Amino acid sequence: NYQPVIDTALVEIKKSRIIERIWAHDHTVWQPEPAEITNRLGWLDIAERMRSTIPELTDITNDLRKTGFKQAVLLGMGGSSLAPEVFRKTFGQKDGYLDLIVLDSTDPAAIISLGRSLNLAHTIFIVSTKSGGTTETLSFFKHFYNRVSDSVGKEKAGGHFIAITDPNSALVELADRYHFRATFLNDANIGGRYSALSYFGLLPAALVGVDLKKLLERASAMADVCKSEENPGGWLGVILG
Repeated sequence: NYQPVIDTALVEIKKSRIIERIWAHDHTVWQPEPAEITNRLGWLDIAERMRSTIPELTDITNDLRKTGFKQAVLLGMGGSSLAPEVFRKTFGQKDGYLDLIVLDSTDPAAIISLGRSLNLAHTIFIVSTKSGGTTETLSFFKHFYNRVSDSVGKEKAGGHFIAITDPNSALVELADRYHFRATFLNDANIGGRYSALSYFGLLPAALVGVDLKKLLERASAMADVCKSEENPGGWLGVILG
């Protein structure tokens, strides 16, 4: 029933050079003005650019493992939490790596239950927010920072936290003030729901033992295919639409 509609849409995409224009970062694919478009297209080539970060992500993962961390809790909402949850459910936890738990609910019962299940002395918390000001995420941080301080002492508490955020966000200053173990500055031209292959997705993936090299190689290969007229991503988008 839908085949004629799909065929017409695919012809229109080709006629209007939609795929070519998207890869050229042409905002007119969506709207006449560039606002909220040109600064959101960093996801197009992020897989290729993130290859150089693999040693950095591997090093911090190995450091956490050697230091005795067994669990990682990602504190995030919406786009910041979606990819990590997919990686954890898809690839599981590789032997010897950290178990990843994603907290994206403000339900008090969920937070209390999670807190009771954690061995705080062996848990690293990832404070993940693009803007650096997400109220729910910062509330999670304050809650667990106090819990960790009570468990290991205030002078060591900061070493149980890692930040992922955009450059110059409020979280950068917060991480410095509380002496976080590390801060990862993401490409600001990527929206939260397009951030799977940026630090927001790859750091949690590294912690559970995902092969980042293979992951990014396959993503880059698919990106190359998606630059052609036979773009499978465009084809899928047409069907979904």
